[in-house]
Amino acid sequence: MKRNNELFTTMPVGQAVARLAIPTVVSQIIVILYSLADTFFIGQIGDPNQIAALSITFPIYTLLTAVAYLFGIGANSVIARSLGQNDETTARKASSFCFWGSLAVTLVLSILQAVFMEPILLFFGADELTLGFTSDYLFWVFVIGGIPTVAGLVLGHLVRSVGKTREAGIGLTIGGVMNIILDPIFIFTFHMDVAGAAVATMLSNAISMCYFLFILAHIRKTSVLTLSPRHFSLEKSVSWGTLSVGFPAAVSVLLVSVSISVLNGLLLNHDGGNILSAAYGVASKCGTIALHISIGIAQGVMPLIGYNYGAKNHKRVHEVCNLSFVVLLIFSLLFLVIVQLIPETIVRLFINHEETIEVGGEFIRRWSWCVVGMSLFNMYNSIFQAVGKWKTSLLLAVLRLGVIFTILSFVMDALFGVSGLMWVQAIVDTISCLIAMVLYHGFKKSVMQEIHSQQEKPITQPTSNRIIAICREFGSGGRTIGKEVAARLNIPCYDGELIEKIAAESGLAKEFIEKHEEYAATTHLYDNAVAGRNRFGQSDTDKMWLAQKKVITDLANAGPCVIVGRCADYILRDVADCLTVFIHASDEQRAERIVSVYGQRQESPAKRLHDKDERRKAYYELYTGIQWGQVDNYELCLDSGKIGINRCVDMIADLYQH
Repeated sequence: MKRNNELFTTMPVGQAVARLAIPTVVSQIIVILYSLADTFFIGQIGDPNQIAALSITFPIYTLLTAVAYLFGIGANSVIARSLGQNDETTARKASSFCFWGSLAVTLVLSILQAVFMEPILLFFGADELTLGFTSDYLFWVFVIGGIPTVAGLVLGHLVRSVGKTREAGIGLTIGGVMNIILDPIFIFTFHMDVAGAAVATMLSNAISMCYFLFILAHIRKTSVLTLSPRHFSLEKSVSWGTLSVGFPAAVSVLLVSVSISVLNGLLLNHDGGNILSAAYGVASKCGTIALHISIGIAQGVMPLIGYNYGAKNHKRVHEVCNLSFVVLLIFSLLFLVIVQLIPETIVRLFINHEETIEVGGEFIRRWSWCVVGMSLFNMYNSIFQAVGKWKTSLLLAVLRLGVIFTILSFVMDALFGVSGLMWVQAIVDTISCLIAMVLYHGFKKSVMQEIHSQQEKPITQPTSNRIIAICREFGSGGRTIGKEVAARLNIPCYDGELIEKIAAESGLAKEFIEKHEEYAATTHLYDNAVAGRNRFGQSDTDKMWLAQKKVITDLANAGPCVIVGRCADYILRDVADCLTVFIHASDEQRAERIVSVYGQRQESPAKRLHDKDERRKAYYELYTGIQWGQVDNYELCLDSGKIGINRCVDMIADLYQH
């Protein structure tokens, strides 16, 4: 049997990391383009005051992202856990609470922003040169565009919670592409300057929101997601369950805003403050590239780390972490070298203003020394999140941006002025990385101890029991063949009986097991790999798979038997003397069978066959890495349509006995 590509357990670590991290990095690049668009196009005007306006308003605008994280990430977790417990009512309540709760909070914030616009902007450092620009920008993106912005982000989290990660990525991409298209139209064609960038951002977010509303309408009959107000609930399991999980993510976003506000405010207090603020805005946008790519790599491998940590495969956890650190170190060093070589050229891409270019070049040259520490810090933080140490992750985030950054900014400003402020981010990320490294050392030590402990354990000898594992195409008669073979040989046959055993072992609802035990949520490998994961990096499908492995292994150890489906051929490959069989038949014969046996309507059997086979194949390949139905992966492949059910039974029983 081939074992060439198992994603979570035996696929080569480098290949597994690439397969999970690359799509995440690609999505982060879309975020980068989206975030850079306004700064790039406004920069072409050549007015540092308008670039400074973007720097001043960015922390305020980020508040909308924090609201979306508070409700969206929290609801994602509640929905995933509720589905695992077959509690669709709570899942529906969570989706409705998430949507309407986030909009209510956003509406209040938008009204407050409209009423207190000027004092808020003056507090964040606006002056007579930037107040008009900042007011125009926030009016469109926050007061008018706040609700579509938050709605789009929240709906993306909801869609992702039911495994539609591809659709969520498309929604993000649509928003980014539209912003890039609309920015030059409103800025240059309509001569709206910074207000044009704001209108473009608002419309892009509204288009993204409409896309997600269309997706929800499309899947409403097959999904627990609902926006109906009648499902809105303030029950503790819904409201507190959502907000408690989303709070750490929201705090992290807010801390980014606080840190930017602190440093920007200190820069604005110096002579030429608007030039300095514009230079800092360009430097921070440049940093966005490194930040999001490192986050993409770190978050991409989280499912891989979380799964193997939950499965107690500590050796693989260690290997994935080590490789990820190497990749991030190489990336960050290359990024640092490039920035050090051409800092002024990078600034010139964003603004053609000589004084800003000169100051910005010096700012970026010093700022870029943060990249190595920042990239490694993101990896440390993601590891702690993946293995369930979310308190450690939250502590690190608060220390980095809430404590160290704030204190160091004031100290460096007092001691060295503008020059000191240019070094703040590099020093903060270096210190934060060292703290995270110390905390990680304790975790790594425990992982290495587990590895040594597992190596010292005696190797379990495989059972001598003879097992028949039957894989089958839907409608080929594999279940019937399995039962008749077991009756002929007078041994147990396990098929539907496994559902209750797996439910008892995993603690998941029987209905959930029945629906998902052999079928992936989608036919896309990456979507299945990252969908429905909680803050510990594990999904309910992972729990089910681990329970399934244990139940099937225990049954094989208990005595000879026939096991139908459930990846038993793969699970028992090194555990038992296993005869692996694949049953198949032509589409026409299978369609005829499901009509006569299962009562499938005659006008749609082909669609059901295709859907069942594709999702069964996706599940099998996700957890085994083996191509489902490939001839040389099985000892016996039988066409039940050609040779008949009875002849299949005869051949399997004969091979088993001889």
